[in-house]
Amino acid sequence: MKTWALIVDTWREALAHYTLLGFLLVSTLFLLTLTFALNLDIVDGSLAAGTLFGKALEFHHGNRPIDTVVVTGQSVFAGMLYVLGVFLAVFATGSQVPNLQRRGTVDLYVTRPITRTHLLLGRFLGAMTLVIVNLLFLCGGVFLVISLKTKVWNPRFLVAMGLIMVVFLSFLGFMYLVGVLSSSTPLSIMLPYALYMVSMPLAAHDHIAAAMDSRFWANVVHGLYWVLPKTAEVGRDLTAYVLGRTTPTLMPLATTAAFGAVCLAAAVVIFNRKSF
Repeated sequence: MKTWALIVDTWREALAHYTLLGFLLVSTLFLLTLTFALNLDIVDGSLAAGTLFGKALEFHHGNRPIDTVVVTGQSVFAGMLYVLGVFLAVFATGSQVPNLQRRGTVDLYVTRPITRTHLLLGRFLGAMTLVIVNLLFLCGGVFLVISLKTKVWNPRFLVAMGLIMVVFLSFLGFMYLVGVLSSSTPLSIMLPYALYMVSMPLAAHDHIAAAMDSRFWANVVHGLYWVLPKTAEVGRDLTAYVLGRTTPTLMPLATTAAFGAVCLAAAVVIFNRKSF
């Protein structure tokens, strides 16, 4: 019951600060744009003609089977939603811990018969449910728009949403650590964005390390690669899975999840030791 109350408090806070509304508005705008911008002419199971954002879709080898076109298009949209979903989710939840640690709010919570660990993990669960609902709306909406227009249903597109959630939860753990340490909403939002951008090129860590002048910095690059989330690799696996070419590899997902779990555990330890 206490956990449910913490989840409800998380949703109330998101509604009060209009972050949930902002997420829904951006998602709705994206879905409406896609709905009216995508027009397809399907003849005998093949795509004869089509436009996207007013630009004609050109095919150099005649009509293409609609299944192939849809799956290819969904892989592109999956990559877009991977970036958009993570960025919107970080923005929607970045204020969770800083707001929790404000004078008055934290005093009210710590006087209740609830441990600090339960408090922080309950808020984490609330943020997770908040983002799951929003991603279901965004990704599910794109899935429905494309599927209803083409009559092609590719469930791999929906399964790919789970990969987006793994990456986001890793960043959410990092955000909770930053929030506990700094009590700053701007830092809790900007640093995950910076981490996302830094971790992307580390997919080429072997080449980057080979270009380093010293062994020390080469080891630093390799170390950062193994410690930080594998955003590039997960994104690559996501699009490949939607295309049906491969299944997601375990290593990027496991190390990405481990990063978030370690950050969350550190946030819990520090939160328990803070003086309020």
